[in-house]
Amino acid sequence: MAARSEEGRRADELAAQAAGGCSASFESLVALVGPRLLRFLVRRIGDAHAAEDALQETLLRAYRGLGGYDPSRSVTAWLFAIATRQVVQHWRSRRPVVPLEAVDPPADATAGALDGLVNAEHRQGVWRAAAAELNDEQYAALWMRYAEGLAVRDIADSLGKTAGSVKVMLHRACRKLMQCGSPAIEPAAQTQEVQP
Repeated sequence: MAARSEEGRRADELAAQAAGGCSASFESLVALVGPRLLRFLVRRIGDAHAAEDALQETLLRAYRGLGGYDPSRSVTAWLFAIATRQVVQHWRSRRPVVPLEAVDPPADATAGALDGLVNAEHRQGVWRAAAAELNDEQYAALWMRYAEGLAVRDIADSLGKTAGSVKVMLHRACRKLMQCGSPAIEPAAQTQEVQP
């Protein structure tokens, strides 16, 4: 099993405390994970206001669902799963007004895990190509892995898939991006994770 980051362990602790009725812990959890969720939602929805609405709905659903949260799993992956469902709900309920390619992400949206994998001058193009070429599930998996640095197991939990199917999905997504002229993400990058 891949070791969770210090932030991931802290988020899990806060979720367990919040599930026990501590509202201050839920507020701390939101402060810790909320910005990452918002970046993800802005990238997937393409409109900051709609993304903020989706974030609020994500957090409301998470708060209401704390009783059903399984503390043996990553709360971050659980929250991203809820956020991913909100993205699907958003696009099902309305037609896109502004294409995702026209929206510039926050300056730090791809910082962190992506730094070693993607050349800085190509980040924007990579995510635009990913939005144009990949389906929602592939994009979400790619984002969670390379932009958020989530472990494959956590992505699998979030998407309701096996770790093996997520690895295949990431490989195929990277290969598809390279085939359409975006060689910035190398397929071998997803094998850097510690295996169980």
